Amino acid sequence: MGSAVLLVDASPDTIMQFHDQLANELPTLRGKWNFNFKVFRNNPFSLTNGVAESKFLHTLSLSYLPEVCLTLVNKKSAGVFSNNAAQDAGAMGFPDEHLHRGATSGFNDPFDSMVASKLQSLWLQKQVIKGDGGQIYELENGNVTIRTSNVFLHGIFKGLLIQVNTNSSDNVDEVMKKYGIPKGHVCKDTVCTDTQDEYGDLCLQYVEILNF
Repeated sequence: MGSAVLLVDASPDTIMQFHDQLANELPTLRGKWNFNFKVFRNNPFSLTNGVAESKFLHTLSLSYLPEVCLTLVNKKSAGVFSNNAAQDAGAMGFPDEHLHRGATSGFNDPFDSMVASKLQSLWLQKQVIKGDGGQIYELENGNVTIRTSNVFLHGIFKGLLIQVNTNSSDNVDEVMKKYGIPKGHVCKDTVCTDTQDEYGDLCLQYVEILNF
C-alpha cells in the first residue's frame, strides 16, 4: 500500500509509447482528470515580531476528488477541506466529527480560491501549476491505479506527471517496475515516518516533484 508521484521529462513520442504500453495491460479506463497546484508564501507584512521566517502553504485540487482541496503547510501540517455545506460534505464520506472540527470551510468558493481572495493579509499566491489531458488506468481489479497528466507552468509544458497508487501486496517500487514506469524525478515521501496519511502524503509528493 502506498503512493508515488513522478515527473518525467518526456517527448510526445515517449508519452504516446507509455500510454500504449499501459493499454496493452488491458486496464479499466476511468476517464480523464486534471489538477491545480498552488503555492502560497506568508505575507511578510503580516509578521508582528519582525522575524522574516518564510512559510509556505501548498494546495492541491484533484478533479477525481470533486469539491475537495488538499493542503500542506511547511511540508508538516496536512489538511483536507471541502467547500460543501456540512450536510453535503457528510454525504461525501467526511466523518461528522471532522466536519465539526472544520473539515468544511463553510464558503461556496474552493479553499484555495478563498485563501487567494480573502486571506491575502496572511498568504500571497506565488505560483499556479496545472495538470491537463490526464488519463486514469485501473489494474489488478482496482488494487493499482496509474494516473498520467501533462504538467504546465505559465502555459509551458514541464513534463509528464505519473501518479501511482497501490493497495496490492506489491509495494510502490515493485508496481513501478512491473508496469515499466519511465524514469524521472520520483517522490515517495510521507508526512509522518511512522504512519500513513493517504492525502497528506500525496500532497507532499506533489510539493516535492513540482518544485520548479
